Parts: sequence; structure tokens; C-alpha cells
Amino acid sequence: MKTLFRNYFNTFRGLSNEVWWLALITFINRAGTMVIPFLTLYLTEDLSFSFPQVAWIMSCFGLGSVVGTWIGGKLTDTIGYYKVMVRSLLSTGIVFIALQFLTTFTQVCVGIFLVMVVADTFRPAMYVAMSVYSKPENKTRSVTLIRLAINLGFSAGPAIGGIIIATLGYSGLFWVDGITCILATIVLIQVLNPRVAKPLDNELTLNPESAYKDRPYWVFFLAMLLFAVIFMQYFSTMPLYYRNIHKLSEIEIGVLLGMNGFLIFALEMPFIHWLEKCKFNKIKLTLLGLVLTVFSF
Repeated sequence: MKTLFRNYFNTFRGLSNEVWWLALITFINRAGTMVIPFLTLYLTEDLSFSFPQVAWIMSCFGLGSVVGTWIGGKLTDTIGYYKVMVRSLLSTGIVFIALQFLTTFTQVCVGIFLVMVVADTFRPAMYVAMSVYSKPENKTRSVTLIRLAINLGFSAGPAIGGIIIATLGYSGLFWVDGITCILATIVLIQVLNPRVAKPLDNELTLNPESAYKDRPYWVFFLAMLLFAVIFMQYFSTMPLYYRNIHKLSEIEIGVLLGMNGFLIFALEMPFIHWLEKCKFNKIKLTLLGLVLTVFSF
């Protein structure tokens, strides 16, 4: 067992302090987004919306995420990743707190759209920061560590969220969500300020090819789009399925969703480290992942 733990922690060696801080900030942020797994339950049970109305609201959720990611990429190119991350986290905290006061269908559609626009401007900036603070040979493991933080956050978030709903109600969930985003902002300002943090990769591409002309990129983009249509059901339809078909409580649903993130936290990093050494074909691994996702559903 001691050897197992030593090998597990060895997979993290060589990563910069800035990447570790970025992972912690991402964890705080994602643990705070505990509203998301319970959003469909909140809309149907607290606001008494119909399933078609919930479907439209979740469509606004996805559309806001797309728009926010695009805006985040543009802003990162113009004002820099640090300013985008700070403004996104702080604004997300404020908007999450305000979201609980919206009650009509139109208000909630607009509110959810704006929340996701603001929240997902963080994502492109975060990955640019990760690249800047990673040595070229550590970029794959740095991405994996960030994903680890995301999944650990998603593991803790739903479990804590279920407890908060059972004790404080959905209102408490929005307050905790907003406050954690603001806390993540404070940590970010303290540890990743450009005057303190030192870049490890300043390589610039002088004549970058436009993404719109990159055919393999578009094939990958469309494949990811189709996969996301299926996979995102886990965070929208599945909580309703657990509630209405299996009659589970919010705490039980939170633990069940959290278990998914915990398994990824425990197994993904060593698995990625092993795959790096084995040099398996990435296309075949991607197809295997798709097949396993099909069987899981």
C-alpha cells in the first residue's frame, strides 16, 4: 500500500507551484458550482416549472456556456488571462447569489444564460495560464492535474450541496456557491498575480494558422459536440431520473454524483501517467472512451 501511494504521488512531481495554485483555485471554483447538479431539481420542485420549460432553461445554460467560452478566448487574447480569471470568478460569485431571486420563466432563462456567460469566460483563460506556467514536457500532466481538481470539486460539490439543501434549502446553496467563487478570486489575486508568478513557457507562434481553416480541428470539434450532447445528460437529466424513478433524496443524489468525481480523482492521474509510457494510439483510446461511455449509460 505504501508503494502504491508513493507511485501515485510521484505522478505529480515536476509540476510548478503556479500550476498547483491554479488547480486549488479551480477546485474551489468547481466545488462551489454545486448548484449545477441540482439545477433541474430546483427548477421543477421549488419553482414548479414543467419539463419542457426546464429543457429550454438548460438550453440557455448550454448557450451561455458556448458564448462565455468564446468571449473568454477573445478577452484572453486582448487583456490577458489573469484579468479575465479575476473578473470572471468575482462576477460569477455575485451573479450566482442574485440568481436565487429570479422566479419567472423568462427571468430564469436570462439569468442562467448570463451566469454561464460570466462563469465560462474563466475556462479559456485558465487553460492559457496553465500552459504558461508549465514546462513543455509537463503540459499533459498539468492538464490532467487541472482536470483532477475539476473532478474533485465536482465530487465534493454535489455531496456538500445535498447536505446544504437538506439543512438550509436551495437558497443556502446559491449563497455558498457565490461565496466560494469570491473566495477563489481572493486566492487567485494573492498567488497568481503576474508581478509574483513567473511564466515557464513564453514561446510565441508568430504566424498562427486560423482555427477556422484547421480541418482536423473541426472534425475533433464536431466529435466533441456530439459527445457532449450525450454526456451532459449526466448533469441535467440524470438527477431527475434518480429523483423521479428511484425516489432518491438530495443527499443520496449528491453522494451518487460525487462518487463519479472521486473515482476520477483517485484513478485518472496514475492512469494517464501509465498511458504516456505505453504510447497507445490516441484515436483508439478516444474511441474506447466513447464505447465505455455508451455502456455506462
